[in-house]
Amino acid sequence: MSPATQPCALARSTRSFNGGSDGGTVLVHGAGSFGHHPASEYGVARGNLSDPRVRLGFTLTRSSVTRLNGLVTGELVAAGITAVGLSPLGLYTTCGRQVHNSGAAAVADCLRAGLVPVLHGDAVLDEQLGCTILSGDTLVRDLAERLRPQYVVFLTNVTGVYDRPPEEEGARLLRRIVVRKDGSWRVAEADGGGEVDVRMTADAHDVTGGIALKVEEAARVARLGVPVIIAKAGSEDGAAACRLGPQVADGTATSSAGLAASAVSEPGSRLGPLASCLRDGAEEEEGEEQKVAGECAAASQGPQSARTWRGTLVVLEDDECEDTGGTAQVPRVL
Repeated sequence: MSPATQPCALARSTRSFNGGSDGGTVLVHGAGSFGHHPASEYGVARGNLSDPRVRLGFTLTRSSVTRLNGLVTGELVAAGITAVGLSPLGLYTTCGRQVHNSGAAAVADCLRAGLVPVLHGDAVLDEQLGCTILSGDTLVRDLAERLRPQYVVFLTNVTGVYDRPPEEEGARLLRRIVVRKDGSWRVAEADGGGEVDVRMTADAHDVTGGIALKVEEAARVARLGVPVIIAKAGSEDGAAACRLGPQVADGTATSSAGLAASAVSEPGSRLGPLASCLRDGAEEEEGEEQKVAGECAAASQGPQSARTWRGTLVVLEDDECEDTGGTAQVPRVL
């Protein structure tokens, strides 16, 4: 998705998650090109605020990511969602790049007030290093530990987790990853079957660790007994994962029109085009609402088509999970 279409797509995807009696939804977005490049160029993740160059990079990074958060939150509010932007700086501090003081209490306060908190990857103060980068993925893990959501969804630019960079020939989608109680994990199901040799790399500009960190954080969340779904943004699979949670991996996913139609038929639902919510930006925003309305109408008049859902489900090996003293019940962290 382009920066211009991402917030609009996100707004459409979350209309059914607006406050409500189910505990609410937390949204966390990354920094993308807004924050990763200045953070990498100025070495913000390494710390040392006594260096004028690092201080400049810190402020440039924060300016970029808070601007992006404002754009995302603004689109959500314009769509009628009671979204509030929360910046980690001021809520979170780290020590040696590990979360030291958490802002989860402020997030829980927003949820109790019927608001939809929108957090983002950020440059934060670190007690040992002076400063560092706190990734959106790490924020998701911290919130999962403290708020215990029903499930977590990671939306990425690929279908799920692969055994190697997905652009390489022979790359295989890992459909199910099982996390052991000691935190290690194994591939339980992959395209093509058989043994899998996993090899991952992080993008050169991604100072937060890329897909490797995403899998690591997903495993830590799953170890708590909270299922994690990794799916592609802009796809039917990603939309279905947001709506249905881990049960989406049990069989088939309805087509985008079918899922949207079934969602809007629910009494009191504010959801419009949930399954069309995460488009890849190839279509212009103008006229999109009319197109989706047509899809929903067509789907309501005929049978839904079905196909195998594609993505990665990360789950605990058995029913035992850690007790980290979670303080609230939240249906979703996205």
